Amino acid sequence: MKKAGVNSDRTQKLILRHAMAEFAIKGYDGARVDSIARRCGLSKNMLYHYFGSKEGLFIAVLEDAYETFRADQQDIEIRSTDPVEAMQRLIAHTFFALLENQKFIALLNSENLHKGRHIRRSRVIRSLYNPLITTISEILQKGAAQGVFRTNLDPVHLYVSLSALAYHYISNQYTLNMALGIDLMTRKHQAAWLTYITDLILGYCCAKAAKKTTRRQLSARPIMA
Repeated sequence: MKKAGVNSDRTQKLILRHAMAEFAIKGYDGARVDSIARRCGLSKNMLYHYFGSKEGLFIAVLEDAYETFRADQQDIEIRSTDPVEAMQRLIAHTFFALLENQKFIALLNSENLHKGRHIRRSRVIRSLYNPLITTISEILQKGAAQGVFRTNLDPVHLYVSLSALAYHYISNQYTLNMALGIDLMTRKHQAAWLTYITDLILGYCCAKAAKKTTRRQLSARPIMA
């Protein structure tokens, strides 16, 4: 006889899988619990039994997506190598984790429209990023100690930069494809972009001295948004 807990776990995973598909396609506002229930072949009451509400289900989907994404970044493997190779692996793992989890990008786009209000209610998501920032700090400190990286690099700034470079390329692929007349999702262009952002991040980390930003640079209006 199967244990109820096993069936409960499988049912929740089934719900989360179909809920992610619904939220990724339609966003939080457009998704419907009725539709998710039909996808699962379950009653709507069953979804409410496990997750309480549509909002509770969306938060659970976000947590599950973040956990999957963070697992793909492979902190332990990254830490075990020399700092330059470790940074290269972190960049590649982040890019490919986003590339292989594009539903995650759709969820984040939807959550940003809501100004992160669902993530604020999560007790899990923030804790997932603490080990990542610690990993980046260790890589930067190790590189600085060996004289291959500049000192006093901010791990949060570096990760936000890396995330932006990887995320924007994928999240805006459709508009960029049309505007530029190229398919950014071909293996050739993906490889070229990964090489570019790797060189960019490593070039920043390895530079001997950072140029100071002048008041004129800070006040200058950008040519493009």
